Amino acid sequence: MFSRRQFRHALITVAAALGLLALGGLRATASPPGDLPHPFPSENWPLGPATRPFAPTTDVVKNLGSPVSSLTIMEGAVGRTPDGRDVVYAVPAGENARLNVVDLHSRELLRTVPLPGAAGGWAIVVVPNGDVYLGTYANAHLYRYSPVTGEVTDLGQPIPNQSQIYGLTADPEGNVYAGTYPNAHAFKYDATTGEVTDYGSLDPVQQYARSTVYDPDHNKLFVGVSTPNARLLRIDVATKAVEDITPPGTTAKDFIDLDYAGGKVFANASSRLVVVDAVTGEQVKYTDATTGQQVMDYPIAARGVSAAGPGGVYFTDNTLRLTHYDLDTNTVGPVTPARTLTRGASIGYGWVTENGVPVLYGLAGNYSGGTFRYNPADGTLAQWSSPFQYVPSPLMHELADASTGKVFVNVYLNGSTAIYDPATGKSAVTTRQGQVEGWAWDGHGKMYVGIYPYGRLSLWDPTQPDSATNPKELFSLVDSDHQNRPVSVVPDGDHVYVGTTPAYGEYGGALTVYDVPTGVHTVYRNLVADQTIASIVPDGNDVWLGSSIEGGQGTDPKATEAHLVKVDPATGQVLTDVVPVPGAASINELIDGPDGNVWGLADGIVFAVDPATGAVQRLLPVFSGATGSQDGALSWRDGYLYGVTGGRLFVLDILSGRSTILRDHGLNRLTQTPDGTYYTLLRPDGYINPTNLASYTPPVDPCPQSDVRPTVWTGNIDSHVQNRFLTYGCTLTDVLPSAKANWPSHSAYVAAVGVKVRQLEQDGSIEHWEGVLILVAAARSNVGK
Repeated sequence: MFSRRQFRHALITVAAALGLLALGGLRATASPPGDLPHPFPSENWPLGPATRPFAPTTDVVKNLGSPVSSLTIMEGAVGRTPDGRDVVYAVPAGENARLNVVDLHSRELLRTVPLPGAAGGWAIVVVPNGDVYLGTYANAHLYRYSPVTGEVTDLGQPIPNQSQIYGLTADPEGNVYAGTYPNAHAFKYDATTGEVTDYGSLDPVQQYARSTVYDPDHNKLFVGVSTPNARLLRIDVATKAVEDITPPGTTAKDFIDLDYAGGKVFANASSRLVVVDAVTGEQVKYTDATTGQQVMDYPIAARGVSAAGPGGVYFTDNTLRLTHYDLDTNTVGPVTPARTLTRGASIGYGWVTENGVPVLYGLAGNYSGGTFRYNPADGTLAQWSSPFQYVPSPLMHELADASTGKVFVNVYLNGSTAIYDPATGKSAVTTRQGQVEGWAWDGHGKMYVGIYPYGRLSLWDPTQPDSATNPKELFSLVDSDHQNRPVSVVPDGDHVYVGTTPAYGEYGGALTVYDVPTGVHTVYRNLVADQTIASIVPDGNDVWLGSSIEGGQGTDPKATEAHLVKVDPATGQVLTDVVPVPGAASINELIDGPDGNVWGLADGIVFAVDPATGAVQRLLPVFSGATGSQDGALSWRDGYLYGVTGGRLFVLDILSGRSTILRDHGLNRLTQTPDGTYYTLLRPDGYINPTNLASYTPPVDPCPQSDVRPTVWTGNIDSHVQNRFLTYGCTLTDVLPSAKANWPSHSAYVAAVGVKVRQLEQDGSIEHWEGVLILVAAARSNVGK
């Protein structure tokens, strides 16, 4: 190892021998810090003066507003106002949600009432005195609306630390009952005293108390617990005793809707109507009117059944036919004459007396405000759209079109899709895809779209009209392979690679390989045991996969840290398995780097691995904190790595390893248009979900296609000086005279390097000893020879 004196002497000797002292006017006093080995590995060299390319201003992103307004209703209820109006109540999902009150006869929106802190509601019930109770998400509050005063009272969070209230039901005294997520509690709220009775967490594993119904004949509360195994519980309201009356042999994953009529409990058990005797707890066998056969279940596509009326209880079957269960004969079948709800499945009901005749009103479909009126006496059916208030939509995903510069935006839950045009600043609604978990262009103007629920992959051509084959569903994984959310979709040549989370209550995500020419798909599950496949990057004939410790919704993770695995997609064999960031919960993005490494993002730490071995090359922290499988995006821009994770927009200078947080909250996703502008989803301050589109325009890059090799090269010679960005976009190598220029002679090139070196020394960009090494390298190079 050289001492400082030996090192200085060696530099001076070499420089003098090459005539560089006179040429460059170099001082013979230069001395690099510390004893340095030879040849001089770049990682041992100190950086020059720290250069932050920019510092964040108060807000570097431009808020473009809400690109989509939509209507998403989970459930409705029919009531009557003090002035005699028959109305339907519903809560369109959206930030700072509002209760909507619509007149069923005049079909006008009478009132919207704010529900502070709520983003929507899965639970609504009208109690005997006409008050309306609402259970909301993601704050899990209970609200009471008084039609007399027109005001809402926030009753708070009945069960602490919950995020959802499900399945509100009422007793004759006006007390209400419901279930919760994520700890599967059931509770009673006393309307007179405000006292809450907690019946406890009803399952040690399953997180959803998804539905409830009160039995007024026996003072019992029935609760449906869901995913991964449906359970039906009966609670004695007086004693709080809990009894499991799940029908033997139940294979359903959930009881999502419970209703009571005629001494029977009606349950939607994974889209099959199951009937249970409220007293004995035994499953009831009934008659299918179409076939005359005795059955134990029947297709249902509805938010439960109606209250009892003429002809029994009503619902829609899987073809959206209006169907009834006759309580007197225990027979089920379509109404006569046949009637179909064209707006979608029934999601709320109520009986209204008109001219002494009970008539069934209800809502149909989640997205259009569909409303219907059915008169059992004469078999007539009327359908229309009620004027519920459209609201700014919570956003799920975004994707730029590299050919047009437009940005596709998808809506959470509702599944609507819109196209934002930066040229006009306006958005246009296009084909509803469903809730997009991951999507990507195929390179030919079409888009592969991964959709929740059902783990679907579709192929969509946005330039062509909608049809039975556009979008075209390529496969669905939920029934065959218990996969639910395609969070990573990566086309590559003749294949599309899809990473998925498992279904509700399940563990073990999957890699699905779709062969484009044949249309065949192959599923490899549990490549990383009990974990989701969250990110994918192809590597020749193999693929690298990043995992996330999460299982399906409704589960707690079994795994403790995310893995990076290299897989042969032809066989599903795991070739390499590494943990690049110990303890990280999720590797939620992978991307090829300009240095030939695979780069990734794990819980706020950027890492790089050697694709040949999986060996970790770099660990560069951006922030500290756990993230999920969909919380990460990376994008290269000429030596800078831009990313969004943990709500933050950051830029990482890969030469120095320094990161700059450009915005520290409220962001998700990242996509770039051809003009270099980045687009992201913005959650305005005080909101729960991102509802707005935002843009970020990076500084102009004065040195495009930068040389970002870690050390400075002069032609064919490595100077071993640490390369770095001197100003935004321009590296030390970039600003040196180009070795690729047509130099008249070698000495002309060396002289030009000498001039630039002196300038860089004078302005403090490089140290003197660095300039010496660069000049030595230039003199040794073959440039101009």
